[in-house]
Amino acid sequence: MCEFLEKIEWLNLIQTIAVIFAAYISYVALHTWRHQAKAQKQTDFLDQLTYSVHEYIQSLSQSVELVKFIHIGFESYKGLPGNSDHQYSNIISYITARGAEDSKKLWEPLNSTSHLVAKIQALAVKGQVYGFINFNKCQDSIKMLLWQHQRLQVVASLIGSTSLNWNHQDVIKGIENMLTVKPDDIENHLQKYNLEFLSFVQENYQSIFKGT
Repeated sequence: MCEFLEKIEWLNLIQTIAVIFAAYISYVALHTWRHQAKAQKQTDFLDQLTYSVHEYIQSLSQSVELVKFIHIGFESYKGLPGNSDHQYSNIISYITARGAEDSKKLWEPLNSTSHLVAKIQALAVKGQVYGFINFNKCQDSIKMLLWQHQRLQVVASLIGSTSLNWNHQDVIKGIENMLTVKPDDIENHLQKYNLEFLSFVQENYQSIFKGT
């Protein structure tokens, strides 16, 4: 046994072990660095998306308030003398009298929110490359959040159209579609899908920090 040990070239063996150990340490360090770099990119993205969604929701508050007053306007024109026998005579009277002015007021905050809509849409596409858990949940909630902006645009567009053929079936359907855009419903949608979006964010933050 001693003779065997004496034949071993200890210096070469130690050097070989040192090289292998150094290579292993380098591999572990590289793997850790890559994981941390990926985690940093993921958290930076989630921060940016969360801030943009929050800013978007806040920016819609003025538009929602204006729609509340528009619906009050609809009600205020009910039963007025001179109204036609059209089923939506109060809506027509309101649009004829105030539609153009209130449409302009509503378009202003909606247009100022459009850049956030475009930014969030771009981020939702970009986010597919990060390998997030349940990213489809994020995409679905964002789709529903941004839909509220489109619904508000329907109101602004229709009340600003003061010279339509009010007896045309497509116009009547347009009015009916507009009347479904109620402030409480908009707020409920924003609250519901913001919570779903935040649930996605929380789930992924937990996963990221668990692995770092």
